[in-house]
Amino acid sequence: MYKPIPYFATILLIAFLIACEKEIGYNHKNQSTFLVMNSYLNPDSVFIVSVTESFSIMENWGGILFSDADVKVYENETFIEALKYDSKRMRYYGIHKPSVGKSYKITVARKDFLPIEATSVIEPAPEILKCSIVRDSTRGGTYATVTFKDPPGVKNFYRLVVSNIDVYNEEPNGYGYNVYYGDYGTGSTGWSGPGWIFTDYNTYIKSTDPTLNPKSGVTFLDDVPDNIFNIFNDDLIDGKEYSFTFTYNTSYNPEAKNTTVVYLQAISEDLYKNYKTFAAQKYFGNEDILMEPIQVYTNVKNGAGILGSFNSNKVIVNMDNIVAKPYGSNN
Repeated sequence: MYKPIPYFATILLIAFLIACEKEIGYNHKNQSTFLVMNSYLNPDSVFIVSVTESFSIMENWGGILFSDADVKVYENETFIEALKYDSKRMRYYGIHKPSVGKSYKITVARKDFLPIEATSVIEPAPEILKCSIVRDSTRGGTYATVTFKDPPGVKNFYRLVVSNIDVYNEEPNGYGYNVYYGDYGTGSTGWSGPGWIFTDYNTYIKSTDPTLNPKSGVTFLDDVPDNIFNIFNDDLIDGKEYSFTFTYNTSYNPEAKNTTVVYLQAISEDLYKNYKTFAAQKYFGNEDILMEPIQVYTNVKNGAGILGSFNSNKVIVNMDNIVAKPYGSNN
């Protein structure tokens, strides 16, 4: 947790650093690079892996995509397949899907680089006991409450994801599109047949619940990152049945068919740490001279990136059946 120090100390430190300023030569082209692997395992998808090259902070491009790497998958240390590169999607794809509870190791090798590897296990999907949604007729906005049971005695990590789906009649000839935007997983996709448009996008979530909002209860002297990935652990709720409430954006259109999908994901500890450190780096940056640079967590041996896993349970709610009412009334 970062706390500001008195202003006079900051001024003295800046003055000292300026007085001791010395130019040091640096040539990023002389720095050796390494392989970077990113993959997110889930039981509903085949293995998909991205392989790139690391790059210097002095460079603008985020690394070179490699299409000629040797990418292999092992299940409980037994080889099961070599992934093939898809030039259109610029990823390596397999034909098998991972299973819950088994250990998966992915290795990547390419000429002139140290080979890299990482391991992950998919945890059982959390059980959603109840999900209720209310449109607030007095204050506006949409409120959702999710109740689930945390398994006792084991460390668990979660992520909350909410998507809106709107279908409406607007384009008589139909069309398709696929758009990705945002810094951390916000996206929009769409396609249609004649006369219909289908859109699916992730929404922005707000909550005062201490499991979801790390800023809840802190003072102005404290400074903690925003929970941009909506992740949490079970430190406060181990073995309990727990309910949390949040608000989210919705593009409710009375002329469209509106649906909300609430996903509660069990994520691996490595993925939790990767998201958490990424959020901290994004929030604080690495430009504050009073702070030690924040390193994004990786579980990739001899390289960088992340091999994480997630397993989702979901609730689908037809928003056309949700009647607006004052928040807090019987729902």
